[in-house]
Amino acid sequence: MKSVAQKAKVNKKLPASCKITLFFAIIGIIIGCITGNLLKENLYSPLITIYNETLNNIPELDINKSDILLLAIKRNLKLFVLLYLFSLTNLWTYYYCAFALYTGFTNGLLLSFNIILHGLPGIMHFLFYLCPQALLFAPLYLMIIAHCDRFHDEFISYVNYPSHDNAYNYSTKQKKGKLALYQFPFIVMCLLFIVAGCFIEANLNLPLVIWYSSHLI
Repeated sequence: MKSVAQKAKVNKKLPASCKITLFFAIIGIIIGCITGNLLKENLYSPLITIYNETLNNIPELDINKSDILLLAIKRNLKLFVLLYLFSLTNLWTYYYCAFALYTGFTNGLLLSFNIILHGLPGIMHFLFYLCPQALLFAPLYLMIIAHCDRFHDEFISYVNYPSHDNAYNYSTKQKKGKLALYQFPFIVMCLLFIVAGCFIEANLNLPLVIWYSSHLI
């Protein structure tokens, strides 16, 4: 009973790859905020007028939700495919760390931009631009990275140590193909969640931003 309880406790722990991803994402947000504040005179000044005009005109803009949906799907599919492709290489760890750092950095810039323009209420502006799709995408990408990290270890072990599994008379190419085939259910599930997140972004986030912008003082 004790060993079962210990195993269940271990399984509840966040995978190391997720902890590393969150760490680099937080570092990226901090760097983005610092960079945004350092460059606010040169970078943000010409953007403030454009930003305010766009923000004020959002309620009147005729935005096609299908265009937003297609752009969101294209963006997230690209991120998903790149994560899977790099998980097949020895650059995997560097890539997902860079991915987390860059994602945090861009969001840090956006956060600092809103705080510079609106003060502390800018944090609320920032959250409105990300929600509710971020509530799905954040855990989804953490799950994808954790899965790809395990897949990377298995795939690289087949490449570097092809003779380890002698239970079946498969060639190394067949073993790698079989391993890749096992990813299919997970890939389909991720694609469904990605489409759902993009649908939320186009059909819930956009109206939410429009509503919030129309109620700004």
